[in-house]
Amino acid sequence: MQTILFPTDFSNNAIHASLYAGMLAKQLNAKVILLHAYPVPIPVITEQQLIFDTEISVLQSEEDAKSNLAIFTDKFIEDTGLLAENTVQIIGYGILPNIIINTAKVENVNFIVMATKGTANAVDRWLDNNAQSVIESVECPVFLIPENTPINLPQTIMYAADFEDDEIVATHKILNIAQPLGASCKVIHIHEYFELNIGSGVQAQVSELEKEFENDDVSFKNLNRTGIVEGLETYMQTHRTDVLALAIYEKSFLSKIFNTSISKHFVEEATLPILTFKK
Repeated sequence: MQTILFPTDFSNNAIHASLYAGMLAKQLNAKVILLHAYPVPIPVITEQQLIFDTEISVLQSEEDAKSNLAIFTDKFIEDTGLLAENTVQIIGYGILPNIIINTAKVENVNFIVMATKGTANAVDRWLDNNAQSVIESVECPVFLIPENTPINLPQTIMYAADFEDDEIVATHKILNIAQPLGASCKVIHIHEYFELNIGSGVQAQVSELEKEFENDDVSFKNLNRTGIVEGLETYMQTHRTDVLALAIYEKSFLSKIFNTSISKHFVEEATLPILTFKK
């Protein structure tokens, strides 16, 4: 049985994203680990009381976390229709990204599903550095679920390929995710007009990919546009796309997205799930 890890902070965004995790779990016959991390308390008391009161605070935080996670789990089971025996509750204590990364490794999870926003006034908990830390550190694919994402099984996964590494391996990985979901794949490469002498080399790679995957439900397209991001957005508006897939590796396209204001297009204002995976 496959395993999906879902970190939650009990916010409305997390409740919504949990429905996506539950939908995937039902399709894949997977169990879901519901993970909640509670923070290290910051003492504001005298030195004499510090150790004793901090221990009490930690214990109280743990009890509150267990109680809230139990309530969340009951609602998750009710809303998704998953069997109770296919859900696991884990409480973590400390820094959120570290706990997610460690749990994913220890539990050998197949996927992580994360909401892209946390509670009010805590947006950074789930965006930018923290989210990037998780997706760059774990070996499994990660689904990032914006707050307005429709809860529908993906029919088309679009992989934005940069052709900077082995795209045959990457396409196999996308197919391994898409096929159990019943989804087709589109591999799209966009290069900008000013990138001279790139067209013929890319087209040769496209031809190689088409030959390798001629019997699979996947298509390949190379587009020449004024800008990569604008080109992707236009293509997704005119062609059905249910999930945008991005590969993770050093100096990858995703790093550019997270490290610039481009993230606003693909994460903060998106209604489209983003799937990240390691090449």
